[in-house]
Amino acid sequence: MKDIKRLRALLVASGLGLIGYALYRYYKKQVEFIQNYQYKVTALRIVSLKPDNLVLDIDTKIINDSNVEATIKEMYLDLYVNKVKVGNVNEVKDILVRPNGTSKFSFRLSFNPKIVLGNLINIVTLTVGAKDLIFDIEGYVKIESGFIKTTVPFTYTNNLKSLIK
Repeated sequence: MKDIKRLRALLVASGLGLIGYALYRYYKKQVEFIQNYQYKVTALRIVSLKPDNLVLDIDTKIINDSNVEATIKEMYLDLYVNKVKVGNVNEVKDILVRPNGTSKFSFRLSFNPKIVLGNLINIVTLTVGAKDLIFDIEGYVKIESGFIKTTVPFTYTNNLKSLIK
């Protein structure tokens, strides 16, 4: 009788272990699907330019290569011009990322150009050496799909010459 109870307990524990492992593998696979995308900054437009405030609209395209629909819940991005941080974006809104397709969205960045002017010597020195302005966007994006949640790093680098073309 004791052997049957032990065997039953062992089978239950083994079954729970297999179920746990299967759920873990499912979760990991879904996270891989959610992270299987490409992004591109498609446009950078000046909305307004004032001595103390520059407002830019940044258009972005996400190409989702997986068959999993996801929602961007939060985005935090820092913008650098020639390695000098000039501003950041913290968007908390739902942006739908369609499965096997392309999704477009825009976000607005505003900053005080005096920050750049305050670092003008550094920027001019780097620009003269590089012969161009370099834009870097770095941060993270929080994504959900069903009950799966993950945070994905976001990095983008481009130069002024490419953006003007």
